[in-house]
Amino acid sequence: MEQQKQDETGGMEECLLCRITYSIYSNFPPMPSTMALKAETGEWFAFDTLKPYRTGYDMAEALGYAWACDCRGRSRNRFDQQFTLRDSDGHAVPDTFYTVRFPSGELKHGVTDHAGRTARYRTSVRQQLAVYLGHKDA
Repeated sequence: MEQQKQDETGGMEECLLCRITYSIYSNFPPMPSTMALKAETGEWFAFDTLKPYRTGYDMAEALGYAWACDCRGRSRNRFDQQFTLRDSDGHAVPDTFYTVRFPSGELKHGVTDHAGRTARYRTSVRQQLAVYLGHKDA
């Protein structure tokens, strides 16, 4: 199997994780009915959607383990938070507006997905984030 060249690396060296990820997934033959699992969320997605990615990092991000990447100045100590909103009976709350408040006072608004999950919020240092239902203006 011939390894494909990774594009868009910015002329910088890829870490071993990204190089191996790219060498594995870029060389798979088309498999239209095969599914892959995103490690971070437990969601399944079509395996063939990995093939068009141009870097191992992009593939690792799609597969949910890019947090382990150690190349191009990415910190291995990056913090990544996602919340699942549930009602008092423990059922997920899908399609609900929410607001995340950072310690700096910055607010991010969003809508939960079909499983009640918020978007992922990545920070370079550990922070306590607050989540409010609905939009919070202050």
